[in-house]
Amino acid sequence: MKNTNCIIILSIILLTSNNLFSQDVIDKLSRKLCKCAEKQEVNNINEMGPCFEEVLIDNLKDIKEHYNAKTMDDIDMEEIGNKVGAKIIKECPYVTETFPTDIVGNEEKIAKQPDLKCGDLQNGDFYYLTQRPETEAADTTFVTISNDMFLERMKNGRTYSLLNIKWKDDCKFDLIFRESNDPFKKELSSPGDVYEYEILTNGSESLYLQSTWKKRSFQFELIKIE
Repeated sequence: MKNTNCIIILSIILLTSNNLFSQDVIDKLSRKLCKCAEKQEVNNINEMGPCFEEVLIDNLKDIKEHYNAKTMDDIDMEEIGNKVGAKIIKECPYVTETFPTDIVGNEEKIAKQPDLKCGDLQNGDFYYLTQRPETEAADTTFVTISNDMFLERMKNGRTYSLLNIKWKDDCKFDLIFRESNDPFKKELSSPGDVYEYEILTNGSESLYLQSTWKKRSFQFELIKIE
């Protein structure tokens, strides 16, 4: 019985230590990437390549140790990219304040429509476009609003994000993150995270939204699907 208890305790210690080491590596990489972006005056995600490569090379020993890897081929670079990318978006002030969102139309400055009514938008199907890094192509995110549910589907429906929608008045609402199987979005958000939105216009083909996150606001177009 004593031996069994010792094995259980040792397993817990090893598991906890591995999780802490993993978090330490991600924290370290994201801090250095944030500093590099600010030092090099990087203005968007397309310009992050040299900084990311520099940070990976400088910390390759720690990364290999975490993945128990002998070569770079043994390292899940996509996982590292998603974890570090999400962390700098949430915790790097320079990136939060400087980088565009990559949502198509986010640079638009739309005035709020007078006598705006939004009741017809509480159920429906929509989509918005996100610029793909380093290409001219754009990815489509499909959105379904159904009463208190806000469902996003990406990558031709292979990934999703599910949020609750809480209407504060006819044209203002909060999105409360629930879950996602998208590799990046599940790193970016935790259950219970709240995002503020306001509808600015409601046209026959689309509407414009203003989103506020970390005291920064941006606008983008949500296109209606008939």
